[in-house]
Amino acid sequence: MAHKYQQSTPKTRRALIGHLRTSRSRLSPTEQRVVEVLLADTKRIAASSALEIAQEAGTSSATVVRTTQKLGYAGYNALRNDVIRFGMQEPRGVAQDDTTGGDATHNVMDHVFSTAVQELQTVSDTLDRIQFADAVEVLDAAHKIMFIGSGESSMPAQEAALRFMMHGRDAVAPTDVLQQQFGSRLLTPRDALVAVSYSGANKHTLEAVEAARMSGVPVIGITSIARAPLADLSDVLLVMASPTAASEPLIGRIAHSLVLNGLNQAVSQQRPPQAFGPSEALADVFARTLKSQHDM
Repeated sequence: MAHKYQQSTPKTRRALIGHLRTSRSRLSPTEQRVVEVLLADTKRIAASSALEIAQEAGTSSATVVRTTQKLGYAGYNALRNDVIRFGMQEPRGVAQDDTTGGDATHNVMDHVFSTAVQELQTVSDTLDRIQFADAVEVLDAAHKIMFIGSGESSMPAQEAALRFMMHGRDAVAPTDVLQQQFGSRLLTPRDALVAVSYSGANKHTLEAVEAARMSGVPVIGITSIARAPLADLSDVLLVMASPTAASEPLIGRIAHSLVLNGLNQAVSQQRPPQAFGPSEALADVFARTLKSQHDM
């Protein structure tokens, strides 16, 4: 693993917009006004000074600088340089009135899918690829991998464990919160814990993570909120920030499943198929399951 998690600034135009939007809820009211001014007309940032932004937000230029620093930049000028480099403007979306007239049902689904594609691209842009590579390294070296998640994060964790098992890895995903805590405490530094939490603040998930840290277990956090307790407890943090508050729950769940699938594929490529892969016992289980379903 190359390094402990450190917040990085967005590297693309879409990622920058998503970063600004999702960061508002984690700032003070005054800092939120600064971000709202920045988002109100992103194209004017390139020609505006920190003082001009401050005047429009009804605050001081020092607050503008402090806000951009909390966003991961050295200061306002660093943010403005990114805007200039990316040619900042809002991603084009499907017009709201596309859902009216004609075959309304078809238009609604066109809107839903095209919006999801755009927002998932933004989420992909916010994912730190260096942190992803670190996560692959940790999982590849792990003797046992435990996936945990509560509520809506439970299903992605269970699916991930099954996928890793399909490739012959020792992976588990207990659903009971006490089993998660006990199991995490019994892991060793040679193992790994993957904690999935949309908010990064789920009480049960954090308790299991803290139990794993007591045993010196490497922790990989997967969340949609960068400034959350899970970030402070993770050795590697994979953040997929949704571009809008309205889409966060749905897009977040999809993004978490996708990144878990990506980790599985990347880890499976680290070793030859004969080293890790479905064992004869697993192949036999699937053969018998398929046969029994066919006979029903």
